[in-house]
Amino acid sequence: MSRPQPLWRAWPQIASRLAAASRVALFSDFDGTLAPIVRHPQDAKLPSAARRALERLARHRRLAVTMVSGRSLAELRQRVGLQGIYYIGTHGIEWAGRGGRRHVGVAAGFAAAAQSLGEALETRLGRLPGIFVERKAVSVAVHYRNAVLAVALRARRLVREAARNSRHSLRVLEGLKVIELLPPGRASKGRAVLAMADRLRHRGKRPLVIYLGDDVTDESVFRRLRPTDLGIHVGQNEASAARYRLRSPAEVTRFLRRLEEALQ
Repeated sequence: MSRPQPLWRAWPQIASRLAAASRVALFSDFDGTLAPIVRHPQDAKLPSAARRALERLARHRRLAVTMVSGRSLAELRQRVGLQGIYYIGTHGIEWAGRGGRRHVGVAAGFAAAAQSLGEALETRLGRLPGIFVERKAVSVAVHYRNAVLAVALRARRLVREAARNSRHSLRVLEGLKVIELLPPGRASKGRAVLAMADRLRHRGKRPLVIYLGDDVTDESVFRRLRPTDLGIHVGQNEASAARYRLRSPAEVTRFLRRLEEALQ
């Protein structure tokens, strides 16, 4: 992977492509992309300026907006709180259409197994300083952003041990300061975004796709985008499969406003 180029250097050309596109599909990660990273994931909030920009974009006739996250679908919808957009949660396992109906891509019985696994990990890890166990509908994430290195390594080792000892074929997914146990299968943000883009075809053509993300889990999207799409990594100067870069969630909000102008 190489280092993405600053988006604003290429903005005149990008704006022209956006203006000419018959349909545009905007996909965005939440934590670290729209919402600044915070010490505890429960404290993350969508900035009001970003919310206002997304509300306007959601009403645009040529644009469809989709929120994409490793968070559970229920929590993602609660934190974003916008109507008339699509939601993809738990790395593509859960999703909801504009009407709000929830779809889950795993067997119904796995939810109970996930809850049992979450309880077991809370028992084993709950007292480790700086460790937070997040129990979702169909997965369990263990956050170690606030832990010292030795504790973080121990937590990761115990999570992988739990996966090996489980009677389910659990998948282990590593993110930024988080390790997650997911149901078996091939679900990912990348597969979910491409599937949604296909659903949004207009007159047989897939829309121009914009994807904004900051996490290593977002690379599964960037690697699948067409050369004509816009993959935008959010961060200082990390290597990524994305072509363009924005430095921070504040720059993402600026981009959302400029996107609206380009689509006029």
